[in-house]
Amino acid sequence: MFRRSILARCAFLVVASTSLNGCFLIAAGAGAGAAVAFTNRGAQAEVPGTVNAMFDRAVTTFADMQINETGRSTEDSGDTRRLEGKKGSADITVEMKRSTSAITKVEVIAKDGVVDYDKDLAKSILDRIVVR
Repeated sequence: MFRRSILARCAFLVVASTSLNGCFLIAAGAGAGAAVAFTNRGAQAEVPGTVNAMFDRAVTTFADMQINETGRSTEDSGDTRRLEGKKGSADITVEMKRSTSAITKVEVIAKDGVVDYDKDLAKSILDRIVVR
């Protein structure tokens, strides 16, 4: 009986993690500060701090990781900012959007070629932004 219960829970977790398209990954990491989750194109997290603070962290991360900055933009009266760069053959985009006055959603996309995404590179960039 106990063994069936454990097996049923494990099966549920496997199904939930594959059917919720990453939402389970966010919930699993929620206890560790900013939960970093993979998306279809990269990695994202909701990070404590303002959009401007996240932008400054992203600029510093680009310098630390030797990512050549190729562009930056500000939209929605500063509620959305974007930083773009290049590392090797990968095009890097960091988009920061205000979620609340104290939380910013940060998404990193590392596109290598026309349709290939380097999610591991995106996550490593995002990890550095989150930790700063």
